[in-house]
Amino acid sequence: MKRSLFTPFLMTLFLMCFFGCANLESPDEVEEPPQTPVETDNGGKGGILEEIVVESRDLQMDGFDKEYYTEADLNGDGIKDTISLRTAINPYYDEVISYELYVNEEALSYEGEMISPFFHVTDLLATDNLLEIAVSEEGPSSDYATVFYRYMNGKLTVLSKLEGFLGEIPNSDMSGKLIVHGDGRVSTLSRGQVMQTFFYEDEYLLVSPTDLKHVEKDLYPMETKVTLLKKLKTMVSRSDFTEAYEFQPGEKAVLLETDNRTWVSIRNEDGEISWFRIKDFGMILDQEESGFSTDFFEGLNMAD
Repeated sequence: MKRSLFTPFLMTLFLMCFFGCANLESPDEVEEPPQTPVETDNGGKGGILEEIVVESRDLQMDGFDKEYYTEADLNGDGIKDTISLRTAINPYYDEVISYELYVNEEALSYEGEMISPFFHVTDLLATDNLLEIAVSEEGPSSDYATVFYRYMNGKLTVLSKLEGFLGEIPNSDMSGKLIVHGDGRVSTLSRGQVMQTFFYEDEYLLVSPTDLKHVEKDLYPMETKVTLLKKLKTMVSRSDFTEAYEFQPGEKAVLLETDNRTWVSIRNEDGEISWFRIKDFGMILDQEESGFSTDFFEGLNMAD
């Protein structure tokens, strides 16, 4: 008798567990909370403040055709500041070539090429009470640049001008490579200063409310495959000027790194790495025959 009562009880318990567990989500199905660039203990969020909506309207003012405007508390005093960007277009081409930026009664003007007719309100450092205004431009030949403005103590100033575009690039499906992380760091792609056109990952750090400082590196990557056109003598290292290897015309090599000023490292087909010196962007030094970088190497990128 006891056995017959116990069996239905076990079946009931099994069915309850089966249907109850069937509604549990697997670990892969659990939704993760949305991620923000930086979220601090006091609730501050860094990066581009997308919730601050920038509106626009046509202008009938001498020299200006459009105005972009919004309100935001830029200096942390609890009062929203009025922000207005008035743009002027090239009379011969459909491009913005200058603007005037107003914050309350303060104003600054700027001239450039292919300026994005827009601005972003950013939060470089989520743990302070300050916000910034960022305006980007495409430049004459995709020479992207972004100007950050600071409004503090009733004054509007240029915080810094960086290479790179912030946000979506107008009339394209691409976004710029400049990123505001919200923890004081800004990362971007910067153009190299020696031998050829190349870009490298670069970083800036907000060390004070008025100083967005470049974080310099000892060496910057090139990683360019080249073919030698002339003999090239190289040295052991930047501190040891002993001759290391002499490249011959027709040899393959890879330009590895540079200090962006004077030194470039090069790897031969045997994997040996040595160094040579340059000056004035691309004049090769310490050689039997002097010449420019394009006289010594085939395969360089010499974009405008």
